Amino acid sequence: MELVRNAYDADATNCHIRLKDASSPGGTLVVEDNGDGMTAEQLAQGFLLIGKSSKSMSTHTAGKRRRVGEKGLGRLAALRLGTRVTVSTRSSAQPGREQILSIDWDRIDSAEAVEDVPLVVDSRPSSLAKGTTVTINGLRDAMSSKDAERLARALLLLTGPFAEKSDFRVQCDAPEFGTIAKLMDKPPVSQFEFRLVATLDSEGRAAATLYNWRDEAEYTGDHNDVAKSRTGRKKNDVPERFFAPPATFEMWMFNLNPGASKKLRNVQQNTEEIKRWLRVVGGVHLYHRRLRVQPYGDAGNDWLGINLRRSSSPEVRPSTNTSVGLIQVADPDNLLRPKTDRGGFVDTIAFLDLQEFAKRALEWVAEQRLVQREQRRVGAAAKARDRVEEAESRFQNLIDAISPGDPDTPPLIEVSSPALIESFTTEAAAVFATQREEIDALREDLLLYRSLATVGTSTAVFAHEALRPAARIINEVKTVSRRVKKRVPPNVYEQQFDEPVEIAIESARTLETFAKLPLSLLEKKKREIAEISVDVACSAMVALFSRYLDERSIKVDLDLGAPQAKVRTTIADIESILSNLLANAAHAFTRMDAADRERLIRIRTRLVYENAANQIVLTVDDSGPGIDGISLKAIWLPGKTTRDNGTGLGLTIVRDIVADLKGRNEARRRGELGGARIMVWLPTKPAEGEAPHEKRVS
Repeated sequence: MELVRNAYDADATNCHIRLKDASSPGGTLVVEDNGDGMTAEQLAQGFLLIGKSSKSMSTHTAGKRRRVGEKGLGRLAALRLGTRVTVSTRSSAQPGREQILSIDWDRIDSAEAVEDVPLVVDSRPSSLAKGTTVTINGLRDAMSSKDAERLARALLLLTGPFAEKSDFRVQCDAPEFGTIAKLMDKPPVSQFEFRLVATLDSEGRAAATLYNWRDEAEYTGDHNDVAKSRTGRKKNDVPERFFAPPATFEMWMFNLNPGASKKLRNVQQNTEEIKRWLRVVGGVHLYHRRLRVQPYGDAGNDWLGINLRRSSSPEVRPSTNTSVGLIQVADPDNLLRPKTDRGGFVDTIAFLDLQEFAKRALEWVAEQRLVQREQRRVGAAAKARDRVEEAESRFQNLIDAISPGDPDTPPLIEVSSPALIESFTTEAAAVFATQREEIDALREDLLLYRSLATVGTSTAVFAHEALRPAARIINEVKTVSRRVKKRVPPNVYEQQFDEPVEIAIESARTLETFAKLPLSLLEKKKREIAEISVDVACSAMVALFSRYLDERSIKVDLDLGAPQAKVRTTIADIESILSNLLANAAHAFTRMDAADRERLIRIRTRLVYENAANQIVLTVDDSGPGIDGISLKAIWLPGKTTRDNGTGLGLTIVRDIVADLKGRNEARRRGELGGARIMVWLPTKPAEGEAPHEKRVS
């Protein structure tokens, strides 16, 4: 690697490495480049003087490359790999001349003093082009397959895993090691699912674009979008600028799931090849002045916390095993300071802000992909079911045409007809295809709700077990109260014991109510489809939550204006909508900026005629501080919440239920009570003789 870096500093565009018989001691290593080469004087006064380097005299090459090293020590270890070294070099300053230097390390090692073995530079005519070739014979150690893989990775990542993006190309010819050839071959980068390109300009302002697998721009974000913090204590913080050097962050994300979409599977021809490639190059690598800086992106060095964030919130996030990224930094003002041991950069504000820029760009990507997935998923199951029914209906019509139910009625289509065979095949394929769509849609819902099922089961068990202790506490407190009354004067009991006893009993009853609440929501009969009155469900849900609301001094105003209207669904669906909206509204009053507000929740229902259909509109308003710190679009996404310990699934559940019922939902930052407003439209039929309101609810 030191010899390859020397080639880079010589302004070479190509560096060719050849290994021969390297799997056992005594092999040969050749490193050849087409750089500027060295004159005899440069070879003698620079290359041969250990600890001296021309790089310390000039920070840039003639080709404007930033020089890699400054100590002039790296080549010593490289040249000592074998027993004999030959350096042949042709300088661009002396065309037609070649300088040859040979070093016999065995002879030097056996001499009493280094000076006893003179090193001679032989100058001779040459017709070869400029460049330098270092040949190391008699390699002291054998190279294992593992060594070869590490070498291939280091070479591949030196200027980036994509040769076409670099003006310095490294090739490796090692017939004994197939691993090197495979890894150095053309990478499967064109088979990505998503590609991120994020930039940080000279003013410290960020921007980003997310491309799909067709390399079409799907989402773009400016500084206010990309730089916004979406996690931790700094949530929603947008710095005016990042105090980091200009940078470009490019990341390719791959879908290695066998269940990937059919279109994507057609692009990803060889998933196993991609997996092997990503095992070597996966992660985000940092390139300073076009050369990679270790250890960023090395195995075990997840310096952007990609895997940690994926494990805590796996929604559509890449890992170091499914993505490769490059951060390119020119750093013209030398803002990044290398550590003394060259193991990365010092944690200055410039480096930390560069790191923060990349992290926030990844969070922006996660949010855009989540929005996309949810847009695709919402209502997908219901739409797929409709398509299945349509396909099955067409298929049944075809069967009826072949075999009418009445035996005296001749078939409309002859069984042997070619047109029949074609139609039969087409319709059967349509049925199977739409059924597959329904299965795929339901699978995505299953993944989202599987974790909720575990929580619900555990909650039901704990709630059931909590009922007995709650009842026992009430009985025991009453027993203690009776015994105390017998032993103390009435005035003493009233002054010292009456209030604590009542508080204990009320607290136990509250615990009992809370235990009954999840058990009530999980009753099996509530999952049966029926005609459900939303008004009745609203009244029942408020009664169920009454103690919870009373404990928090929250008043509920029921303004129910559609008593006869019903929705064909399950009680569980309507209760899920109401319980989540009530819980969210109640939680709004726990915020610091809601301390002095009157605690009021208003639940309103109205029957409307909209889009040529009768609909019931459910509106939940609260007098809290409103919706802040999150966009109205993101509030419906799973995992997005303004609560410190919230799951971010409540409104997602509401949205999914409404979509399945072919309704719609809307969130507003402020309603008529000054706080948040959530509205839900559900298709319904008014009771017989009841006329709908022919206007839209505002």
